[in-house]
Amino acid sequence: MHKARVIIIEDEFFAAEHLKDLINSLGFWVIGVYHSGEDFLSNTAWNFDAAIVDIFLSAKLSGLDIGKKLKEHKKPFVFLTANQDAKTLREAAHLQPVSYITKPFKPNDVAAALEIIAHRLPKMLEVRGANGIEKLNPNDIIFIKSDGVYVELHTVNGMVVQRKLLKEIIGQLPDFFLRVHRSYLVNINFIEQRSSSHLILKGHEIPVSRSFRENLTIL
Repeated sequence: MHKARVIIIEDEFFAAEHLKDLINSLGFWVIGVYHSGEDFLSNTAWNFDAAIVDIFLSAKLSGLDIGKKLKEHKKPFVFLTANQDAKTLREAAHLQPVSYITKPFKPNDVAAALEIIAHRLPKMLEVRGANGIEKLNPNDIIFIKSDGVYVELHTVNGMVVQRKLLKEIIGQLPDFFLRVHRSYLVNINFIEQRSSSHLILKGHEIPVSRSFRENLTIL
């Protein structure tokens, strides 16, 4: 199991810093702290595994608003709250968070929530690199292109080429990968623009063929 990359969206500075230290001490990796929903949406590259979100953020966007965005991007998340308001908790439940952490949070509650997240993360892909077999996080793959008996895995950190057929790798990928062409699989979390003929992912234009166009109806 790889070291999960977690972000925190919490408007109370000291609470966020305390939570960050605790998460890191539990063997996870906090790669970003945001103090409002607006800050998060303006700056995220969606290259994290899971999020911990305060339901009652003080700016215009609430934690519920952010939860909807996280759900759209298929990112597991935990709600952090000091409020037991029944109406808010009912709304939160519809977003299907992994868990809840009550403020003031206890280390055991945070650890339990993170373990649930860890067990829901996609399985790492094994790829052959310069140093032998390496692990690749599917969340880091933007798209995959087939080129004969090779596949190009275009990731946030560069391209990895493997001697493998596209059909061999499809079964190893989580359900946020979508086939849009006989030669292309895309990670739907990176789609920035779409039309009936092409998609834009992180600046890359990916063709959409007529035979796979129906797959886009799930987005």
